[in-house]
Amino acid sequence: MLHPEVKLFFQEGNSDKVYFARIVPAGAGTFDVVVQWGRRGSTLQQGKKALKVPLAKAQATLERLTREKLNKGYEAMTDSTKPAEVAPPEGEGSGSRATGVRKRVGRVAQLLNPVDPNDVDALLGDDGVVAQQKLDGTRVLCHVIDGEVLPTNRSGQKTALANDILHGLIHLPNGTVVDGEVMKHGGETIYWLFDVLEFAGQDVSSEPYEQRFARLTDELEPGLSEPARVLETAWTTKAKRSLYERLQQQRAEGIVFKQKRAPWNAGRPASGGTQLKCKFVNAAEVLLVENAGNAYRMQVYEGGRLRDVGKVFSGTTNESRVALDDALARGERIVAEVRYLYATDELQLFQPVFVRTRDDKDETSCTLDQLEGTNRAVVDHD
Repeated sequence: MLHPEVKLFFQEGNSDKVYFARIVPAGAGTFDVVVQWGRRGSTLQQGKKALKVPLAKAQATLERLTREKLNKGYEAMTDSTKPAEVAPPEGEGSGSRATGVRKRVGRVAQLLNPVDPNDVDALLGDDGVVAQQKLDGTRVLCHVIDGEVLPTNRSGQKTALANDILHGLIHLPNGTVVDGEVMKHGGETIYWLFDVLEFAGQDVSSEPYEQRFARLTDELEPGLSEPARVLETAWTTKAKRSLYERLQQQRAEGIVFKQKRAPWNAGRPASGGTQLKCKFVNAAEVLLVENAGNAYRMQVYEGGRLRDVGKVFSGTTNESRVALDDALARGERIVAEVRYLYATDELQLFQPVFVRTRDDKDETSCTLDQLEGTNRAVVDHD
């Protein structure tokens, strides 16, 4: 008996990727939905979106996955529609035809790559680099246009922003675009500004960062009202090391490094870049108890009972997932090491990454008291 499968592709700018999904028998009248994805021509990642479900549910899952991808700009591979040899430029490929994506009305944010931990000390001592706290909030760029403020997300799409934050920016010069992050802490919601891309109708994105930041503090900050503030920036080696140590002690999310002389560039570079982020990462042992649809359910002991602490997929590979699924199919519970940013107030691991299985440890090591939260109440600022 043949079961359906879909083959999709997405091409635009730097994106050239494929997504395959198919229904396969899983025994005893049940079926899995197996998916593969990745850059076209490379070794694809593989996982499952449904496990041992009736055929009707597997077909519904396949239809939902297909619909979601088509809405995001993917196209179905057919005899007449195939990927181009080279992805077309931005705005001329699959993404520009997406029906489920909001229209871009503003600038795309500059995104940061992680820094190699071995390079942190050199960045702290580099006079050409400044440092700021890495916030755990929502990225928002705000455009002041004819007495109103248009907020956009990191993709340049219109987003919502509280009226008091909008009011805090209303006195900035017309034709100004600022970049920052909205974060709740200490019972307040603050818009922390750290860059300016346009000033009074002038595009200043090509200016060095230190010059743009000077515009932000000297010319724009006097016009800000609460709850809009400028984020503290450490300019000297001594100040950077002090900030780094303080953020670690306060269990903040991490630190950001920015080259003083670098212009602003939209998007995320393939590697490296002029702005880098260093997250302060925690580690814990957890029990993997189930493949819950392409992500592994994690549990730890709270007293004598198990409780869920989220799901993990990042860090697994095709090979490790086969081994994990085989062990789970045998009824085993797997002790695994995961790295994560922090535990939320609901004790769910935020941004967990699978590291390895721990055959050298037993279930008693998987306890709730391992988990570390993050201190969102502290944001250092001038």
